This record gives sequence, structure tokens and C-alpha cells, in this order.
Amino acid sequence: MHESGVVADLMRRVEEESHGAGRVSSLRFRIGAMAGVTPDALRHGVDHYAEERWGYSPEVVVEQSADPTDPDALGVRLVSVKVV
Repeated sequence: MHESGVVADLMRRVEEESHGAGRVSSLRFRIGAMAGVTPDALRHGVDHYAEERWGYSPEVVVEQSADPTDPDALGVRLVSVKVV
């Protein structure tokens, strides 16, 4: 359940950043070392959300940090949104 809340928050940010700019073709995320979210769970959640809301799934790239001292170690960060 934790992942679904994280995905919903991230995808709301994606929609805010890309609103009216075109079709989202690619998303890049960075998972903190202690976020408690796996790359596969994030990809699956984003795919599901996008299919339900947009009718398609963009490319999803996930980086995972191994550094527990990183300021974003406890979260998941939206790195970029590519719109075409």
C-alpha cells in the first residue's frame, strides 16, 4: 500500500508539470536507499496509473541510490518528465 501512495503523489506531480504540454513519453525517478520502495513496484505502479488515467504507459526509468546519507534517502524523487 505504501507504493500506491508514493506513485499517486509522484504522478500528480507529473500531471502538474506536463499539463497541456503534450503526451508524456518518458519518466525518470530516483529511489532513495532507505525509501522502502522497489524499482519493480514503482514501475508497476506508474504503468498501472498511466494506463488507467492516460490510456497508455510511458517509458519509465528508475535509478536507485545505495547511499543512506543522501538527502533524498528516504524518498522517491521525480527526476524528469519528457513530453512530445
